[in-house]
Amino acid sequence: MERRPPVTFRANGEFWKVLRARVDEHFAGRPRRDDARLYRKALVVSIWFVGSYVLLLSIQLGWLQLLLCFSFALAASAMGFNIFHDSNHGSFSSNERVNLVLSGLTAIALGAGRHFWCYKHNVLHHTFTNIFEWDDDIESRGFLRQSPRQPWLPRFRNQHIFFVAIYSLATLEWFFVKDFVEYFRMRINPYQPVSPLSKFEKLEFWLSKAGYYAIFVVLPFAILPADRVVIGLLVFHVTFSLSLTFIFQLAHAIEKSDFPEPTGNPAIIDDEWAVHEMRTTVNFAIHNKLLSWFAGGLNFQIEHHLFPQISHTHYPDISDIVRNTAREFNLPYHLYDTYLDIVKSHYRILRELGAAPAKPVTSTGANLQFTSKEGVI
Repeated sequence: MERRPPVTFRANGEFWKVLRARVDEHFAGRPRRDDARLYRKALVVSIWFVGSYVLLLSIQLGWLQLLLCFSFALAASAMGFNIFHDSNHGSFSSNERVNLVLSGLTAIALGAGRHFWCYKHNVLHHTFTNIFEWDDDIESRGFLRQSPRQPWLPRFRNQHIFFVAIYSLATLEWFFVKDFVEYFRMRINPYQPVSPLSKFEKLEFWLSKAGYYAIFVVLPFAILPADRVVIGLLVFHVTFSLSLTFIFQLAHAIEKSDFPEPTGNPAIIDDEWAVHEMRTTVNFAIHNKLLSWFAGGLNFQIEHHLFPQISHTHYPDISDIVRNTAREFNLPYHLYDTYLDIVKSHYRILRELGAAPAKPVTSTGANLQFTSKEGVI
């Protein structure tokens, strides 16, 4: 499949110009990265991650090892949210070498293929948010339907019942299957090819994977009984997977967000890019300080999508600027007050997207339609 011309957006309008000017004024020359709060958090998360793993390999009590598997998985999630994510956006430090080093080290610690993740997240997801066949975050290898633009299949009918089971396998599939499929096929998904890797990027991929498997797969089997390692790996990956997916998937695949469809050839979205992000992105539980700390500010998803190169510790400081500017331009600022509220919304939209589309009354009975709260799409 040949690479398609990318979806384009209308020329930048006044909203984006005004918002950027106000955020610039807020910082008034102060650094947007290198935040001491983020550095302290990274240190705490790293100690939590290393400490959990060392204890896990050292302690022989089975029940305590199980608890440490949970702790290690949550620490890995916190590392992904706070260090891996920010460094790959270049928002951890103003020194690009620091970002690259942190990105590479955390890729080894977490098992992720850094190059492919950066392309699917930084390029596809952040640019083409909620656009079917472009945003890989609403792709699930055909297991779930997360966009009304995605053709309905009978297997989606009960996805609101089994989606948690799919989510629980996310990191196992990602680290042990998906990265390698992407490497050898050079495709993120059926719709999106990847540019060829340089020799250095190929070397980095294999060294990163080798380091991860040696430290976090082979070493446990060399020290601990095999049955405990297998159980521990399952507990770790189920916990890790659910903690990641129940943050990342909640900010877009919910009832309040739009799923726009490009028109024309080449394809175009009528909104300017920043307005598109306001319509497709949702904040949640922004006053929950514990969640904000753990999730690396990803509950401030609107601010993150608009300003991904600002350290996430600044998002609460600029959220009122974004909200007030959106109100002035009559744009949505989607917000769920609590974490439970957005989980429920995610469940409801999966249930609706999984339901068989109603057939319009026609002589042929063809052309299935998807019915949403706003009507037929």
